[in-house]
Parts: sequence; C-alpha cells; structure tokens
Amino acid sequence: MSQKPRPLVLDEAELLRRGFGKRPEFGAYVADAGTGSLAGMVVHYEIPFMHTLQPLLMLKWLYVDPECRGGRVGQRLMRQMALHARATGHERFCWFVLNDNVLAHSFYRGLGATEDPEWRRWIMPTNALNRLVEGAE
Repeated sequence: MSQKPRPLVLDEAELLRRGFGKRPEFGAYVADAGTGSLAGMVVHYEIPFMHTLQPLLMLKWLYVDPECRGGRVGQRLMRQMALHARATGHERFCWFVLNDNVLAHSFYRGLGATEDPEWRRWIMPTNALNRLVEGAE
C-alpha cells in the first residue's frame, strides 16, 4: 500500500532564492513531457559533512507524473543523479523511502540500490521537543 502523493505547494520567490540564488541550497533535474508539462523531476541537496568528514549527496525527492510512469522517466532521472554524483565527486548518494511505499522499494531495488543497514532515521516529535525546550524531564 503506497501513500498518495501530496500536492506540491511552492512559493516561486522562495524557490528561486533558495535554489537559484548566490548559494543554492538544492539542485534539480527535470524531465520534459513535451506537452508543456513535466514528466518528472529529481531534487537533491548536499549535507556538508557527515561522520566521515566528507559531504553526502542526498536525493530529496524523485517524482514521476502518474501518466508517465512505466516509460523509463524515473530511470533516466536516477541516471542523471548518478552522473551528477560523479561530476561532483561523490561515490554514492542516499535517500529515504516510506516503509509502505512498496512500488518505490521495488523500483529502487531494480536499479541496484540497497537499504542502508547501518542507519535508522530518528525523529524528535513536537511533544518531546517541547519538553526539551522547557527543561522537563
């Protein structure tokens, strides 16, 4: 059971500032559907350094329009990410996938990707964050 896609809500000015300003915080590649709309896109960013003291390239979002799925758009976008990784000196890149997104798991495995056995994602939820801020035990 995969999660329904959430609508994309962007403020154009903020997008332009953060992605295309003097110090871009992210990059993106798009696939043109040839009809004046996008077939898909992949968004990436870099974490300046990790435990290895090396930067880590993160895939933030891979999206393929449902009308274009099955047409190798996702594979082409992932290939572009691999080319970008190589061009920027990264030997790998990482991303998160929701546990219940079985179709994405299958797609990524088909490309040769593997789940990271060393890391688990942790979250500080609002109630715990508030307790920390307030100094409560």
